Amino acid sequence: MHETDLHLDPNEASDLCRVFGPDELVRRGWERAFVTVLDEATAENAIALLAHAAGAPLDEGWTAVRVPADAGIHNGRTEDAEACASRDGYVYLVGSQFGKKRGPLAAKRSWIARVSEASIGRTLDDGTPAELEVVRMRFGLHRAINDALAGIDLLPLGPLGQQVYVDATIATGELKAKRWSGTVRATDHPVNIEAAEFSAEGKLLLGLRYPVTADGHPLVVELENVDELFADPDAVPRCGRVWVLNDVGTREAPAGLRALDTRDGVEFDAIVGDLDASGKSATVLADHPEGALADSEHVRFELTTESGPVGTKTMHHFGGIRRIEGIAVDHEGHAHYVIDEEGHVALRTLVFE
Repeated sequence: MHETDLHLDPNEASDLCRVFGPDELVRRGWERAFVTVLDEATAENAIALLAHAAGAPLDEGWTAVRVPADAGIHNGRTEDAEACASRDGYVYLVGSQFGKKRGPLAAKRSWIARVSEASIGRTLDDGTPAELEVVRMRFGLHRAINDALAGIDLLPLGPLGQQVYVDATIATGELKAKRWSGTVRATDHPVNIEAAEFSAEGKLLLGLRYPVTADGHPLVVELENVDELFADPDAVPRCGRVWVLNDVGTREAPAGLRALDTRDGVEFDAIVGDLDASGKSATVLADHPEGALADSEHVRFELTTESGPVGTKTMHHFGGIRRIEGIAVDHEGHAHYVIDEEGHVALRTLVFE
């Protein structure tokens, strides 16, 4: 694999999606371009563009730049971008919907945003901040996902997770009379979204790092009405089908989803791996130490027309490299991975022979 240091700050990157059509790439002298999101930042500060010069070797010619954006009244009111996906000239960003390592769940992490590729292009040309539309859902997506998962046997929420993620969030909502009070319920699981991609039908597929099934398998949840959320301020997130990658992860080493990518909305590439990073006092791992054991892998699968189990094919095993945060497969079939390494963010490219 070829590796390039992206020199991005902050050094926490998540997910990867392709941007710009062939004409725009040629105009800029590029042959491929991706967006990644920088987590632990507000939505308007989370966008970075990775571009590769036409004709350059895969381990050379890369440019990485921050893309400033303006979220209007929502500036400063979001945090923790974790996933991105592109469709019909727009890039969509998704907040984790989760909380910090020690809880509670955070309403600032409950959001979806989108920015047009045209607006990103103008920013690259003249520095004008890109126009970012933000939908703050105040745990509405958390509610919709938990309702969609109601019939699935999930990895039990441990006592610490119940206390710091669920009970503490409910108590905060009641004590401060929050608008979202009652949206999080005592029987809920906290939701950690780290992957997103569109199906051929235009539904936004959300890959969960947590929760996973009781047998340790990752989950993909369909958000049916993402465009409606931007069109109608009163729209409520609505989730539909749920798929289980039933040959990934085990009870002894459960695995969650870290990234999703597709070129046709039918066949998907994914990164799977541990439920949280070890050594960071994560509540998930305090309740489930086995959640730190799963290795990172690149798998490929096709979704069925109905909810249920899905088989996968392993494309690459990363060995001791664990923090694989994003994947995008380019027009030549090369797989690009964004990786958080100690002190820097790297892009690695796997050339399939």
